[in-house]
Amino acid sequence: MVYLARDRRIGRRVALKTVQVQQQFDDESEANEFYQRLQREAEVCGAMQHPNIVTLYEPGYENNVISFLATEWVDGESLRDRLKRSKPLPLADALRIGEDILRGLAYAHAKGVVHRDIKPANILLSIDGQAKIADFGIARPVDSTLTVAGSMLGTPNYMSPEQVKCAAVTERSDLFSAGIVMYEMLTGIKPFSAPDVSSILRNVVEKEPHPANEANAAVPAEVGRVIARLMQKEPELRFSSAAEALGELQRARGMSPSGEAAPAIASSPESDLGTISAGSTSKRLEGTTDKVFDDATPAITTQPRGVVPSSISFSIIGVLAAGLFGTIGIIHLQSDPSPTAVMTAQQAATAATKKKALNDARALLAAGRYDQSLAAFDQFVKQYPNSIAGREGREAAAKAAEVHKPKATVTSTASKTPRKQEPEKKPSLWRRIFHRGKSK
Repeated sequence: MVYLARDRRIGRRVALKTVQVQQQFDDESEANEFYQRLQREAEVCGAMQHPNIVTLYEPGYENNVISFLATEWVDGESLRDRLKRSKPLPLADALRIGEDILRGLAYAHAKGVVHRDIKPANILLSIDGQAKIADFGIARPVDSTLTVAGSMLGTPNYMSPEQVKCAAVTERSDLFSAGIVMYEMLTGIKPFSAPDVSSILRNVVEKEPHPANEANAAVPAEVGRVIARLMQKEPELRFSSAAEALGELQRARGMSPSGEAAPAIASSPESDLGTISAGSTSKRLEGTTDKVFDDATPAITTQPRGVVPSSISFSIIGVLAAGLFGTIGIIHLQSDPSPTAVMTAQQAATAATKKKALNDARALLAAGRYDQSLAAFDQFVKQYPNSIAGREGREAAAKAAEVHKPKATVTSTASKTPRKQEPEKKPSLWRRIFHRGKSK
């Protein structure tokens, strides 16, 4: 949970990312991964100071476990919120934000840090128009071994092909994601959108989207070429660095009219891009994705150029299906700041079995079959001794079974011993340091 807070010691306002202790984890490994990500964010952000990266002021610890992160508070909104309100963005705004993203990435990469989750929700826009990269929760140094090979991290619509393939992720993966974000700002379209996760992942690997300057005629051809190079499928075909990409984008921007707003995309009612009225952000909802999140991003349904031959295409699909079958169910389409799922196919199968056993035991408890529920929880805890949810469920079943047991009538004398008063609970460390304000 992130709050807008004030540091009592120096009066500075901060964004306070706190650990909610009531969050439920199925087992200790999930809890460890959660705290490792916060620790990783503290270590990564603590080494970086740049105008286009959200600054970490202070990490807080209790019992040697990280309990909060106090970071720079950005007075403004996220790029995701801005795109929900109006897209495409004016040309000058989109290019300025794109340059800020590349500046921040160039600095992070120079420090040896790969972000791996560049998306609109992780780009904060201050009221003066400056863009700042946030949420380094799944970032890691290039030589880190914390995340094992073969695991998938990221947000489907903004992942690079190498992330989808669970291959080695380098700085050029961030460039691909930055290209997708810039494409969406300039055209109002997610280039790889599809109705389901598996189709999105396939599009990331195979589909060649229309150039940004073709999807929106207001985008200069030179800018379109820069975006297309950022989104090359093979990492070696992209720019060698974020600094090189920034220089090319600045040169391309110099060839376009400065400060000119990009008009709405012209399209007929039959257009595959959907109807976008001039001077309005209303769109035809047919053929769109992410409706459940109030995102009316038009889906690209036209035949992509440079389609992979069918024999190669099916081979790629087969390879991807083997590695991604288990992960598809747990990757979320919503672009939000919450931690992104990481799970191999074997882990997914184990998790499904584990979840079913836990739900069956809970169903018995809810149906009033307390003894059977207790037996089921006993079996679950025996098989998964580290499961917090299992131990809590067993405790609840045991209490319910005890309460509903037939009891003999007995007469007893009430104890006159005064009840020991519970000591007052000490407030958490971050509550002692910070004055919590409104929820951010």
